[in-house]
Amino acid sequence: MLSSAINHARLMTVSGQYVEAMARSGAPQERLVANRILDCPSVWVRWERDHAGIMHAVAQQRRLPRQISVLKTTCFSLIHRKALFEHLRDRQLRGQARQQLLRFFHRTRGYGHALIAEHDSYLRSACSYLCSNHVGSAVMIDGVFQDPMRRYEELYSEYFRAFCEGSVITEAGEESASQALLPYLKLQIAEQRRLVLDMPRMTPSVLPEAALRRPTGDTEKLRVDALRAKISA
Repeated sequence: MLSSAINHARLMTVSGQYVEAMARSGAPQERLVANRILDCPSVWVRWERDHAGIMHAVAQQRRLPRQISVLKTTCFSLIHRKALFEHLRDRQLRGQARQQLLRFFHRTRGYGHALIAEHDSYLRSACSYLCSNHVGSAVMIDGVFQDPMRRYEELYSEYFRAFCEGSVITEAGEESASQALLPYLKLQIAEQRRLVLDMPRMTPSVLPEAALRRPTGDTEKLRVDALRAKISA
């Protein structure tokens, strides 16, 4: 099992390979995110710059256990960052409900600018979250980035939905059912976060890194390499 710290170059290489792998054969939502990142050079540049900063915070830790700890905290932050757009998408909010929610989180932006900003933030955050989870499970060989981290993501999604639904006060001024659930859901999130942070390193159920090394054709060029060549030209 890997015991030495991982340098920034490898973290970025593995992340780029994983974006490419998701675009080819990921789950539907993973393919959508990866292809949106890869299809536009300007979006790729912005994501790669942001992700490089995220991986720098991990790489500057000199011991692997500290790298794992920082990566866990990073995943929490990315889950929080992508939550609003996922809520809009999953709840299929339209019209006034969508405008009201965006106005709540973006008080100084107009509706159109707020929606674009949330979509852009979602793409970058979702892509970095998927890559970070992959780095944690396939490179750092820690299964906490699988089910335990996914459980935190599920709990935070439930909490965020209740928060959004409870942020609109009823006409009668009564506390909504969602508001009443918030303290309980917040406690669950805190407990799962503590569990993830304190959980000792565990063997992942699968090691997907091998899939990244599967040949795709002798003359096939990675879209990541093609993007970098196009940008630097």
